[in-house]
Amino acid sequence: MDAKIEERWGAALEALRQWAQQADGVVLTQTRVSVDASVREDFYGRVAAVQEALAGAVLGSRLKEAEHLAGAVDAVRREICEHSGLSRYALAPRLEQFIADSRAMAVRPLQGLVLDAVAGAVPLAEVDGRARQAVRPTFDSLLRAAYEAWVFLGVVAELAPARFWAVVPEEDGGVRLVATDEVRAGWQVPLRELRMPEAVFETDDGVTYALKMECAREIDYYDALAPLARDTSAGGDTHEMIAHRVLLLYRLDGLAAAGPLVDRRKKVQVPCDLAVTVLAPEEMSTPSYLGAFIARARKLRTRRPLQVVAFGAEAAFPSAMAKDKDAPRVAVHAAALDRGALAPVATTVASNSTINLVSR
Repeated sequence: MDAKIEERWGAALEALRQWAQQADGVVLTQTRVSVDASVREDFYGRVAAVQEALAGAVLGSRLKEAEHLAGAVDAVRREICEHSGLSRYALAPRLEQFIADSRAMAVRPLQGLVLDAVAGAVPLAEVDGRARQAVRPTFDSLLRAAYEAWVFLGVVAELAPARFWAVVPEEDGGVRLVATDEVRAGWQVPLRELRMPEAVFETDDGVTYALKMECAREIDYYDALAPLARDTSAGGDTHEMIAHRVLLLYRLDGLAAAGPLVDRRKKVQVPCDLAVTVLAPEEMSTPSYLGAFIARARKLRTRRPLQVVAFGAEAAFPSAMAKDKDAPRVAVHAAALDRGALAPVATTVASNSTINLVSR
């Protein structure tokens, strides 16, 4: 760490420690925190300032990158809502908080550490290491989730959705569509045997799609032949999860064609018209990640090559994968935050072929 940066947060921490020792109404020990209402705002304001300085030292320029990404997600979501009449396209609650204030989400895990350091429970020499452990895993997870949301919402925006319908399951295993002004990513009524779209939408040119921004780990349960006894999934409802996701798109032959994506009671699985995923370079070259990627792609039974979006141009699959007849066909797109790079992904699914989720 840069010595000047460490000096800033170290000085701020030491100043807070001295202030807390001298302030009336503040009791701060290794086992107790007590702050009178008269000084509470001042105290926690000073704690927040140390958190900010420490987060800046640990994350550096990534804080600005996160703010830029959060703004990009918000912008593409607003575009969809304004074009289609949606009042809201809701993402996971913690991701919503990240989009609203990415810096605050980065700083939040540090409050307990700062309090412990002020109380003397954590030596100054250990603060930097513990801060990295507290901040980086959560920050990295939120950053990835936000980038995936930008990619998936960007692909949907490229298709120009004009109106949305919510998908309501019926007792006979079918669905009923209800016009809606709110969609929740990854949501469905939790069902053990059925996997449903989170929404159905119709585009400006009258094409109908079912979609779901599904947790990748749930793809195991898109296999109609998966034994029910092995089912430890979320029942298809993954809205609140911060996890690696996959965008699933099914091009329908009109609204009447909407139905379950998987019905394991009837052992029926509808092939996905298009799947889009975001992978990091290390995941494309790591055998364990690659194996899971291939297994999930097979279970999805995609009609078209799996569309893989990477942030940078350096991402590539091993050359041996192209020679493997059993490996899924993939198309890799380097996108960064360029919306134009998502247009070819959307174009892939905007063809004349349609499917019917009812007449299986």
